[in-house]
Amino acid sequence: MKPVIPAVKAVIIQGNSFLGLQKAEIAQEVYDLPGGKIQYGETQRECLAREVFEETDLHITQLALYDTWNMIFPDYQMAGIFYLVKISGNDRIQLSKEHQAYKWLPFSEKGLNELDIAYSKWMRHWNFDSIIEFMK
Repeated sequence: MKPVIPAVKAVIIQGNSFLGLQKAEIAQEVYDLPGGKIQYGETQRECLAREVFEETDLHITQLALYDTWNMIFPDYQMAGIFYLVKISGNDRIQLSKEHQAYKWLPFSEKGLNELDIAYSKWMRHWNFDSIIEFMK
């Protein structure tokens, strides 16, 4: 039996945009969402706060579970949760060595086109106006 790995992703919202991170080892301008694999003994929320802080130096102030995602590889499956996230207004982004750049992507087709298809394909059915209003 092949393993299923639990993970989380943060859709960090600022106004009408969300935060995208460009991985250091990828030359293309394709963005990922902050997040990662859940460690043994860690809750989903603890993992999300840890990963967001490790990758961006940001502190989560508000979050809401919004959707799920799955990726199937030959040897394993990743099953994840998308959280809508707000951060402290005083925090400034400081990227880890895992990432080389960040960009605030618009909640639109244009923004999704810059995001890794592994996540954008799930987000295309979201109602962005409702999300923006909900997270005010």
